[in-house]
Amino acid sequence: MQNKNGNYEKGLLIAGAIFAVAAVGYFVWDSQSLSERLNKLSGTSPNKLNPPPTEMVNGVMKKLTEKVNWVSPSINGKPVPLNKSIMLLQKGDQLFDLAAAEPVLRAPMTNEFLIANKLPNIESPNVGALDPDSDGFSNEEEFLAKPQTNPMDEKSHPPEVQKLFLKQRITHDYKIKLNSTSPPYQVQRTFPEPKASKFVSPGDEFGFDRGVIRFKVLGFEQKLIKEPSTGLEKDMSELKCLDISTKREFVVVKGVETNLADYEAEFEFRIGVSEPRKVREGETFQIPGIGETFKVISIEENQAVIVPWSGDKASGPPITVKKG
Repeated sequence: MQNKNGNYEKGLLIAGAIFAVAAVGYFVWDSQSLSERLNKLSGTSPNKLNPPPTEMVNGVMKKLTEKVNWVSPSINGKPVPLNKSIMLLQKGDQLFDLAAAEPVLRAPMTNEFLIANKLPNIESPNVGALDPDSDGFSNEEEFLAKPQTNPMDEKSHPPEVQKLFLKQRITHDYKIKLNSTSPPYQVQRTFPEPKASKFVSPGDEFGFDRGVIRFKVLGFEQKLIKEPSTGLEKDMSELKCLDISTKREFVVVKGVETNLADYEAEFEFRIGVSEPRKVREGETFQIPGIGETFKVISIEENQAVIVPWSGDKASGPPITVKKG
């Protein structure tokens, strides 16, 4: 039992000695590596620092202290204020600068017209047909007016008569013919009904309706014309007359109907609500709401000519009213 205890104690001593030797070895090694680490962490000498970027610093300082004269850019010779934005719009693949004259965004209206009058909805393709001031004239009509009017001011617009259109021409046939060439000469009305005849001589005034004198006989000329096909003479005598109502001269030929048709214009005024008006050539009328009188000078198939009328004479130049 004693030997076993002795061996145990001896083993403890040997293990303690080994541990002590190992500990001493570790501390020696650690002391050496600490020195190396301290050398690595030591600061670099100020004399070894990289030189500062003096040239870059000087360049930045120069930019900061340099005086700059700001100049407005120009578009088509027109300065663009630096404190204002420029409206740009895109139409398809094209970009439109509304401060520039070209390209035009809403032809025929110019970009300047759109911006200067502050038109709303200029991005809309039908802006030309709009009437923002409700004066009866579209933006495009006010642009085309001469002089140009303000599309945003209801008191500034083209003349109202430009909104007068010929809706249709109504024809009133009036047919007469010469039946005899011996005085007094027989003149017959064949249309409208009822048919009627008068016997007249040069200088006579006559009409076909009771109490109505419309025509005056100016003269008679005997005419015999040989027909090429037969060689026979045909009576083509002429009675020259005056239409007193229109002050127009006309000729009635023996056996040939002459149509002295007169015309009536049906006008339509396209501002506000008004009924179409029918006016014959030579008559006067007023446009609703304007108070100006006009006289109808002539009526054709696709247009009529009127003139401002005051008392018994024209008070302005003739105006052509188109069919529409």
